[in-house]
Formats: sequence, structure tokens, C-alpha cells
Amino acid sequence: MRPLPFPLSSTMRTAAFFMLFLFWGGAARAAHYAGASITYECLGGTSYLVNLDLFVDCAGVDPIPQSLNFQGDCGTSFTLAALPVPPGNEVSQLCAASLPNSTCNGGVLPGINHFQFQVVVNLAACNDWTISWAICCRNGSNNLVGTPGMYVEANLDNATAPCNNSPVFTDVSIPYVCQGQTVNYNYGVNEPDGNTIVYSLITARYAAPAATPVNYQGGFTGALPVPGITLDPQTGQLTFVPTLQGNYVVAVLVEEFDVNGVLIGSVMRDQIFVVINCTGLAPTTTGLSNNTAGLITGTGSIEVCDGEAFCVDVVFSDADPFTVLSLVTNATQLLPGATFNVTGTNPATATLCWTGDINLTPMNVYIEASDGNCPVENIVSTAINVVTTLGSGAAPDPGANAVINSCTGAANVDLFTQLGGTPDVGGVWTDPIGASHNGTFVPGTDAGGIYTYTVGNSCLSASATVTVNLGVSPDAGASGSLDVCSNGASSSLFAQLGGTPQAGGAWSGPSAVVGGNYDPATMTPGVYTYTVTGVAPCVDATATITVTENASTDAGTNGTLDLCSNGAASSLFAQLGGTPQAGGAWSGPSAVVAGNYDPGTMTPGVYTYTVTGVAPCVNATATVTVTENAATDAGTNSTLDLCSNGASSSLFAQLGGTPQAGGAWSGPSAVVGGNYDPATMTPGVYTYTVTGVAPCVNATATITVTENAATDAGTNSTLDLCSNGASSSLFAQLGGTPQAGGAWSGPSAVAGGNYDPGTMTPGVYTYTVTGVAPCVNATATVTVTENAATDAGTNGTLDLCSNGASSSLFAQLGGTPQAGGAWSGPSAVVGGNYDPATMTPGVYTYTVTGVALRERNGHDHRHRERCDGRWHEQHAGPLLERSVLWLFAQLGGTPKRGAWADRARWQAATTIRGR
Repeated sequence: MRPLPFPLSSTMRTAAFFMLFLFWGGAARAAHYAGASITYECLGGTSYLVNLDLFVDCAGVDPIPQSLNFQGDCGTSFTLAALPVPPGNEVSQLCAASLPNSTCNGGVLPGINHFQFQVVVNLAACNDWTISWAICCRNGSNNLVGTPGMYVEANLDNATAPCNNSPVFTDVSIPYVCQGQTVNYNYGVNEPDGNTIVYSLITARYAAPAATPVNYQGGFTGALPVPGITLDPQTGQLTFVPTLQGNYVVAVLVEEFDVNGVLIGSVMRDQIFVVINCTGLAPTTTGLSNNTAGLITGTGSIEVCDGEAFCVDVVFSDADPFTVLSLVTNATQLLPGATFNVTGTNPATATLCWTGDINLTPMNVYIEASDGNCPVENIVSTAINVVTTLGSGAAPDPGANAVINSCTGAANVDLFTQLGGTPDVGGVWTDPIGASHNGTFVPGTDAGGIYTYTVGNSCLSASATVTVNLGVSPDAGASGSLDVCSNGASSSLFAQLGGTPQAGGAWSGPSAVVGGNYDPATMTPGVYTYTVTGVAPCVDATATITVTENASTDAGTNGTLDLCSNGAASSLFAQLGGTPQAGGAWSGPSAVVAGNYDPGTMTPGVYTYTVTGVAPCVNATATVTVTENAATDAGTNSTLDLCSNGASSSLFAQLGGTPQAGGAWSGPSAVVGGNYDPATMTPGVYTYTVTGVAPCVNATATITVTENAATDAGTNSTLDLCSNGASSSLFAQLGGTPQAGGAWSGPSAVAGGNYDPGTMTPGVYTYTVTGVAPCVNATATVTVTENAATDAGTNGTLDLCSNGASSSLFAQLGGTPQAGGAWSGPSAVVGGNYDPATMTPGVYTYTVTGVALRERNGHDHRHRERCDGRWHEQHAGPLLERSVLWLFAQLGGTPKRGAWADRARWQAATTIRGR
């Protein structure tokens, strides 16, 4: 894994990885067992040391004492319960700097502890002992349904193979592997007794309470726990490329067979692989190479002769620059006298040297490479399966050497069939660099050179070679296509070829090709063939370019459109110049419907017409720039009704709508200041005109002026009457030139336009002449004042004796005389009494003084009346100086009521009074 391009502090590394830990560790908090296996070791006789290896997620709860179940087919079974919890050993796949921050140490990075429970038991000889363990709490995973429990077992046939040891898992880790990268993992299984072991993938199990297969999610099985996984049955090398992050349960069975091929025991391991998103690349290896002796029989297998010293290399590399690889192995512990040396850091070459020992065969060791990444290291491991043989038998026949010619891109070649003679089958192939090869030459993938076939064994072997002369096939590339526009530029045909075509080929097709280009202006579309001539045995290579020529589009040329804001909808297409194609689409400030611009609903601006081109023809565009001039607004027609004596009025204010200012008025009279003056102007139709900016026309609106005559109710006046006076015309009292036909209102209803003191109440009487709108009503008032008439009663007589007592004269009056009058007669009257002793008899007159009527002035009218006092005599007599003469009663015939004039000031003793 390559280092980051900038340094990260330990805190930043921890924080970055913590999010990853949350992803895979969520399910682990509810359960915590990540892996388990059981192995056994014979201590002598029927005594066995049984090992239960548990891998516990430190983010879960601590492990508890465990139980092991023993079931023999010879009728014996028992359980060893409460095995004490041994000390744990942290095996977290973390770099040294990050280990203190693992969950095993109270941190946040993923931590795994390895616990090895051990117990010694005596197992009587049986054909099949099953040693099993189960737990409820498996870690969550992506390939199982739910979170079932975990079950592992080991099997022993100590009747057939007394005191046999099981295969042993030497790798003690829970692998963290990279999403999208090849995983190389080896369990590091060793078989101490030298028996043959076979690996296979099996279905994981749980106890219910008997061992029961788990259920897998769709697309997963025990044999395929991860898509594409492979397991080498001889070396236990596990390879796959994970595509999704998560936890994946993988269960492997390791079976042990004796020299006779009899199954004498088995062990299994159930564990999770944690797939994470790595920031770089994990180390890789191609397996064994460069052996000094022995035969490489596979990528992870070598066969050597007993007592034969050999060395073999395993090369690891990491594509991330600056990565330093570190390599470790268990070979020196398992192979007595073996040496292990590492050359270089990236690539790093591990060289294992040993001497074959027939007593230690087969021996399976592994080499592990780490890139030192933090916090999680990327680790890969590979097997070296060493098989030691004894030399014997006839010399093998590898056949005769051969030489073949091949061409890259040609068919695969079975190298064995190319050997001369009668080669023995079952040999092994190595490639020109000495690496194991499967014997099938793949031109273009495999390199040319000498391929070696070896038969026999490392003690007695023979080899033959096949020399492959690899010619380079010409490469015309892959066929392609070229879509051009009829007005497009010249295009390179070569550039359209796929793959990696060689230059220098020749073109042929419907038109001659000049310079390797297709020119739509001069050439015909169709299939053009590119040919690269091959050198024998390689044949010519050809590829084609199919040229399709599409007609170019035409949107016309740009245009303009000037409109009035209240104008009719106009076709945008019609404004385009040139020869635009129909069927295009319009875009602009407003949505365009049916290709028209409507000033009433749309916004002016640049409207673009686009005709879509068929690729590679580009879309053709042209624009119409719409300019919208504001329509003039003179408002709406209206009327103006005025009174002939009304004030000047604004014609503009009478217009309806929203007229613009600044227009001009015309009509029967010249309009000054926009006003109509009834005093100086003639009514009629007045027109308001606002001049429009082309193409907007002038706007006009009219005001029809109607002038109504003002009404005249005259001027105010007064009328003074005596309460017993005759009815008087109120209209006659008005000043000025009042119009007839008005109506009177006042304290009393007015009949016939007259005021009658006998029936009406004095006060202000208003004369109203109704005006025709907008002329207001005209009013004038006559204020009527009514003075009460005086009453001296009726004449009476008084007869007294000369020596009689004093008598009241007032008491002798008839009628209802008013008090407060004055007496006059032959003698002075004291106290209103007549005293015979002191006074002279005769006519005594009682006078009540009347209130004089005021003189009232109108504008040009004057009316004067008097309400005089009267006296009453005891007898009829001549008209006296203060008598009242009712002139109207003196008229003959049937005169109408009228008014008396006394301007002559008749100087008789009696004042004229008309009634």
C-alpha cells in the first residue's frame, strides 16, 4: 500500500480509520467470535493435547470458560466443561505504532485477541473421534443469513493411526483484505507426521444443538463464500478478488490421509475475512521461481530429491512507490537447517534454501509479506509445499526439442504436442525465466523464448525444450465508425480505429483516401478498410471504419423584431433570414408557443431558434432579437358634466384607465393647462392624444363635455307680519331674479307659495330651485317675523249714581281686552277706575299700544307695514284720530289679495292699513 502524499499525525490516522472501523465493527459489538479451530497433538499412547484456538473481537465482551465435547464411535462420549480462559495474545493486523490504539487496548482501531484453550485427554482407540466446540455469538457477516452461532470440530481415527498428530494452523490472524484487489492468503498448515493433506471449502455450521449448516445469503455458498474464490487443494493457497466491503465467513476443511490414502483425521477453521477500502495496493507475488535444484511443480510447490540441497525464490512487489516490504516465514521453524534470506525491499526476494529429507515430506511452509501501512497493514501470504522423493526406476523420456513459430493474436498452442519423439506424460513446464507454466502457450500473453518440459522427479529427471519464435502480428486496430456532418471538416480515419493500430497501413474504400482522412466535401460515405501487411507467419491485419454522413442543419440567419407592447402576436420564424429549416425549437426569456411572440404575455429579448443536428452535426442556431416599445396610453373615453357657473375642471382627471401624461388636447375650444372652463369654453368632444413610438400608433381618448345651466333662487329677504295679518307671497319677498318652479320648505308646509299668519309658524322659509347635475340646487331664504295683534276688548257702558262708589272701567269692556292699556277721557283716570265724586261722565277710551312693524330692506325691495292699536267706544261715532280703518273692506266687488302702498303718506288722522 502506497504512503499518503502528505504526512498524517497519529491522531488524524486514527480518526480517518475510525469511520472504517464503525462500518465493519457495528455487528461485532453484539457478538465477538471471529474465528475458531480445534487441533490435537499425541503425547504418547492414547494421551492427547487438544487445542481450541479462538479469535475474539476485542470490541465485544470478554471470553468465558469453554467446553469441549468428545464423541467416539466406539461408544464413549464425554464433555470437558469450564475450561479456564487462558491469557490472550493480541494478533490485530495493525502496524506497531497503531497497536496501542486498538480496541484490545481501550482504543478505537479494530483489535483481535487469540486465546488458545488446552486440555489433555485420554482417547481410547476408536475409528472416529469427533472433538467439537460451539458458541452462540458469531460476528455479523455479509454472506450469512442473520448471526447464527459458530461450530468447529476435529476428527481422529486413532484405531487406524495410533498416536497421530493433526494438521496444525500456523497462521493466527483474522485477515483484513483490500476491496477490488487480489487476495493471496495461506493458512500455513503443517502436518507433523508427513501425511498427505487436502484442503476444501465447506459450509459453516452452528449447534442447534447438533451441528447444523448455516443459511447463506443469495449468491453465496459454503463452497463459494466469496464470488470467484479459489483454494489450492494441495497448498491451501486461497485467492479471490472481493468486490464489496464487509465481513465474509470462510470455512476450510483440512483432511489428513496416510500413505495408503486412508483418511485418518481432519481439522477445520471457521473465520471471517474483513474486506476494507484500502488507500493503496497490497503486495503481490507470482509464486516460486529460480530454483537451483529440484522441480517446480506449481506456483507454490517444489519437488526435491532426498538429500538434495536446493534454493528457490519467491518475489514480492508492491506497485505503490516508496513502499518497503517486510517478509517473514515459518520455514526455519518447520524445516530443520533451512535458511531464509531477503534481498531488496520492493521488490523483495525471499530465498529459501534446504536439503530434502524423505522423513519430512510433504512439508508446507508459508512466506508472509507486509507493506507496513498504518493503521492497518496489508498482508499477503503464499505457500511453499516441499515434497521430497527417492530416486528409482527407468530414465524418463521428455521427448525431443522443438522450435515453433507463432504470432501474437494467433491461437493458443499446446506445447506438449510440439515436442518430438514420444515424451512421457505428467511432466512439468517452466517458462523462459524458470517460473512454473501450465504448458499452454498463449500468444500475446506469454513471452517468446525457451519453454522447458521436465519429466521424472528431482532425483531422476530429463528435460526437453520448445523454442517459441514469436512474431508480432500486425495490428490494424479494431473496427470503428465515423459519423460526420455534410459540412464538417476533414477527419482522420486512423483516429477512429479502436485498439492500438499500427501506423503505415493502407486505406481503401468508396473514394480514394488522401492522407488517411475522410473529407465530406469530396468523398462518398461507406466502409473504408485499413490494412497492415503481416510478415509470415503473421497474416495481414484489417479493420474497417464505416463512415456515415449526416446532412447539416440550417437555422437561418439572425433577425430582429420590433413590436408594440399591445401589438398582435408575430411569427418569430418569419423574422429569420436565409433559408431556415422548419421543425426547430425556440428558447428565450419566455416560453414560445407555436413559434409566435405575443407582447401581451412574453418578455422581449433574444429568442434563439435551434435546429437539432444529427450527431456529429452540431445544432444550428439563429436568433431573433425582440424589441418591445411601450404602447401609448391615452386612457379611456369619459364624460364631463359641468354647470355653466362651475369652476374650471381638469380634463385629464376625467380620463379612465391609466393615461400617460404629456399628451395634447384638441376640441371646440383651445385647451389651456389641460382644463375646461365653463366661463370661456364651448362644450363638446375634447380629444386627448399621446404620440406613439413606431411601430406603436398614437393613442387617443375623448372627454365629452356637457354644460348645464346654473339655477337661481334669488337672494335672501325678510317678511314681517302681524299675527292677524293677511296671507303674503313668499316668492315676492325674494331679491334678485329668482327662477319660478322652485319648492318652499320651512317650519310649516307652504301652500301656493304664501305665508298665512293664521295657520303657519314664523321662521326661516327656504326656496330651492333644483339644479341639473352637476349644477347644485340654488336656495334663498325669507325670514318671517310675526308680531302679535293687540286687543282692547269691545265697547261697553257704565251707569253710576253721582254718590256711588268708584268703579273699574276695564271691567265694563267686552271681549278679551289685554291688560296694560291706557285710559283717556273727560277726566284723568286713576287706577283704571271711574269715581263719580271726582270725575266727569262721558266717553272714556281704553288704548292698547300695538308693536310697530319694522322696516325691512331687500336688495331693491322695501316693504313696510304697521300693526296699530285700536280703541272701542261706548257708542257708534265718527272715525276718530286713532281708529283703524280696514281699507280692503271698503273695496267693492270681489278684489284679490294684494299689497297696499302708502308712499303718499296720507296725513289724515287714520293711517292706511291694508288687509
